[in-house]
Amino acid sequence: MLQYVYQTLTFFRKAFSRNITWLMFCMVILGFIGTHEMRAVTSFCQFWGLDTTGYKALLHFFRASTWSLDKVVEFWWKFVLSQNETVLSHERAVLLGDHTCVPKDGRQMPYVVTMHQHSETQSKPSYFRGHYWGAVGMLIGSMASPFCIPLSVGIHQGLVHVNEKGQKEESNDTLGTRIVQMALDFSIRHDIPSILVLDAFFPWPGCILIGSSCVVHQASMSTADVGYKSQKELCSLF
Repeated sequence: MLQYVYQTLTFFRKAFSRNITWLMFCMVILGFIGTHEMRAVTSFCQFWGLDTTGYKALLHFFRASTWSLDKVVEFWWKFVLSQNETVLSHERAVLLGDHTCVPKDGRQMPYVVTMHQHSETQSKPSYFRGHYWGAVGMLIGSMASPFCIPLSVGIHQGLVHVNEKGQKEESNDTLGTRIVQMALDFSIRHDIPSILVLDAFFPWPGCILIGSSCVVHQASMSTADVGYKSQKELCSLF
């Protein structure tokens, strides 16, 4: 097990320009694995026995310009695919996408917005303050007992670039199209034909249009391959 963890962390070495930055990354990942409770950087300090100097060093790591989260995510995608455990359905990878709401008590915390709970769970009140996350994962293992491994996770509400000034309403990103775009970024970058499974929140023309247009122009597939002559006919499926 320890050998596998070491090999996994070594896989990400080239994602960092400096060795010390990679070592800090390893400390954070091992902190996630070993800590008994998650209270952000404080939990990592308790796990490693760090004092105030170590606490400030970890804070600096998350804000440092010597590494890029996008590059780390790209290496994560490569690592997941290198395991050759992808579940295939009709020779296509199976991707899952959804949103989740996480309550937050901080009044000055970035991206915290007022949200309405639509699901049937009773663990959250109808209206609360928190983060609105979007996530895309891929099925691995076998079709008989699959496991969804995360590919990309990001905050999808409360961002500055949503509804930017000067943009037309129809050109703004929406919660639905952002999930679809995350899945497309993964599939197109690695040239992997995929099936994206979503719930009833997503069946509206905007999601289909962004998906079909990218498939046609970037993945070398035409609407004729699925028996439709135009994007408008694809939308009529709903």
